[in-house]
Amino acid sequence: MPDNPLENWQEKILGNKKRLSRWDKMDQVSARIKRLRENFITTIPEISVQRARLVTESYQRTWGCSTVMRRAKAFEKILKEMDIYIQPGELLVGSLAEKPRAVPLFPEFDVEFILNELDSFAFRTADRFLLSDENKSILREILPPWKGNTIKDQAIGLFPQDAKIAVQDSIAILTALRSGVGHMIVDYAYCIENGLINIIESVGKLKNDISIDDPEAALKMDYYNAVTVACNALMAFAIRYAERARKLATEETNRSRKKELLAIAKICEKVPAHPADNLWEALQSFWFLHLALQLESNGHSVSPGRFDQYMYRYYQHDQENSENFKERAEELIHCLWIKFSEINKVRDQVSSIAFGGYPMFQHLTLGGQNEGGKSAVNELSHLCLEATSKVGLTQPSLSIRWFYGCPDDFLIHAIETASYGTGMPAFFNDEVLIPNMLQQGYCLEEARGYGIVGCTEATVPCITEPWLTGGFTNIIKVLERTIFNGYDPVKNEQRPFKTGYPESFSTFADFMQAYFEQLSYYLKQQVVLDNILDKLHATTVPTPFESVFTRDCLERGKTNLEGGARYNSTTFQAVGIANVADSLATIKKFIYEDKTLTWPVLKEALLKNYEGFEELRLSIQHQVPKYGNDDSYVDSLGEEVLDHLYRELKKYKNPRGGNYYIALYTIACNVLLADKVGSTPDGRKKGMVLADGGVSCSQGSDKEGPTALLTSVTKLDPYKALGSTLLNLKFNPNIFNDSTNYHKIAALVKTFFMMKGQHVQFNVVDVETLRDAQKHPEKYPCLVVRVAGFSVLFTTIDPKCQEDIILRTAHDSHG
Repeated sequence: MPDNPLENWQEKILGNKKRLSRWDKMDQVSARIKRLRENFITTIPEISVQRARLVTESYQRTWGCSTVMRRAKAFEKILKEMDIYIQPGELLVGSLAEKPRAVPLFPEFDVEFILNELDSFAFRTADRFLLSDENKSILREILPPWKGNTIKDQAIGLFPQDAKIAVQDSIAILTALRSGVGHMIVDYAYCIENGLINIIESVGKLKNDISIDDPEAALKMDYYNAVTVACNALMAFAIRYAERARKLATEETNRSRKKELLAIAKICEKVPAHPADNLWEALQSFWFLHLALQLESNGHSVSPGRFDQYMYRYYQHDQENSENFKERAEELIHCLWIKFSEINKVRDQVSSIAFGGYPMFQHLTLGGQNEGGKSAVNELSHLCLEATSKVGLTQPSLSIRWFYGCPDDFLIHAIETASYGTGMPAFFNDEVLIPNMLQQGYCLEEARGYGIVGCTEATVPCITEPWLTGGFTNIIKVLERTIFNGYDPVKNEQRPFKTGYPESFSTFADFMQAYFEQLSYYLKQQVVLDNILDKLHATTVPTPFESVFTRDCLERGKTNLEGGARYNSTTFQAVGIANVADSLATIKKFIYEDKTLTWPVLKEALLKNYEGFEELRLSIQHQVPKYGNDDSYVDSLGEEVLDHLYRELKKYKNPRGGNYYIALYTIACNVLLADKVGSTPDGRKKGMVLADGGVSCSQGSDKEGPTALLTSVTKLDPYKALGSTLLNLKFNPNIFNDSTNYHKIAALVKTFFMMKGQHVQFNVVDVETLRDAQKHPEKYPCLVVRVAGFSVLFTTIDPKCQEDIILRTAHDSHG
């Protein structure tokens, strides 16, 4: 049998005389999938109170237990007592709450925003949630006792004043302040291949082997007891679904569905307690584990990792033992894609701007290479690409890994999938990311196994606690702080850290030195903040269940948040590097070289939001080089800033003994921070969004076409942005009407990657469609767009974020 029995994708795609529309492609699913997708789209998300009530009751009864045991007992109570359901027609079962698209709450992390927004959840412009009056009353009763005891409350009480100012001024944006950590890839194969019963036996052996003179013997014993409770809880959860399926089978009149329900019951009685043997069992085992991770920690970006690698053996099993395996395998994968889309969480109203559209960043990585450096692409890799284009929803976030040995038909198939407009897959470059993994201390075989987490963050699955929730550092706000010597023009307040008035700097190098001093100061504040949060999560909300599937935690007898993982790190995301580079170019050229502008005039223009200074603003826009056009004058300034961030973070360690790294991506903080940063020297007015993506240019600045933009990006040393980079490109759909353009886009991606670009992703949509969707959202329930490292339904995001996507430069076949 050939390595890839699927038909030749390159020939299939390029041989089509007429390309299918997105909607025609989405029609290529079974009637079952159409019904499940329609039910998902038409159901408005609703807030459930069950988990909040159950965890509250559990905490009230476990005061005498250790923290890790309290967490395990709460996890057990949730899985044993929450109401469950099975939707008509679904083949994979298990949900976050008691009804479709219902979302649980996690009072352990923060209750203030929930109580403050109880009456407004249903009226948001983005991330709307229904909440009944009855459930509001329940929450008003059970949430207030949590005040003062949440992660957020404890953290704020520990933050030093200078560090608090960084948060208050939107320089440090902390993503783990009111949320769980998540952001990792656990060892799914360990559960699927071994089963929880065998894992519990292994835990028992470790427990018996504890030496009585081990100074941590009692703590390890308690930890092993806690993980045993958690694993047993998930097995009980699965049995509840088996019982539910059997009950439904007795009531079912349709013989075909009755047979399916009995099969579901049999599967849930087997997995995840026992090893899976076929694809349906493996997918159900995977889903129970994936779902449980969400219910334990509230951490988004819980990512499946290299799904096509660890699941392929089960696909092959069915291929060899079933007659109609391909149709059933495809439908099962489609069912899983819909289940991924059901995962959701409740964020506060402000965060719903930066994370609008209910994203959960469940990143699934395809292709790449195996431990021996050979192509890892298989038939399941292609099937997953097809699932994304055919199901047409926003989850899972999908990416492919490219390297010099990547099959051309896989790259072409990935580009075809992206052409349907879901913003997926994203494209990642092994030739950069594997060396970056080596820099972080992984061995070669481990580095070759990296996967993508969340937006664009690369990590090695199963063995790492990467703490990618370090948060965002607003480096353009730091530039503003430098220009005004510590003064905040947005808040009209003076801050204590000063580096001198820029009028006193005789050279541009002097100004850059002041900016770097400000950057160093605020990076230090963010390290202080993150170290406090890191330790608090470990001591207050540890994740015993998640740690079972993070290698070395069991052997070390501690959870992943306590440092049990083999590798540990923390990553900050720098926001605004394009705006910083463009602003520095203005200062360098106009003030220090041409001397056509003085500091007092520039500062006055910034303070007045360029009112009365429109001529200056136009001069900045048209006479100063802009990042994104292959102009080293400005690109090199961005590289200097990246170099400083890279070197500065080398000074610090996190509480788990790991290193700090910098990433260049914004998610949608470029929209969130639009009114938190005043006017900037790049000609941007206060309220205008910052540059999107991370290494993307400011909206409309890339005048020289996509090739010039890609060249600018590669001048930001990809081997220093160890946390990742994010590049958005927007194409008009008409570019794909000509099948030869698939090869052109493939060549563009290859060239960019051979120039050592890290990542690129595409939005393929026309402005007319987006404008019409703003006016008539009811006509576009399935219109998916790429925001940053995630895709969303366009009609569910904030209007400011919609405008950001619309205003990005759209390249066409002549670009």
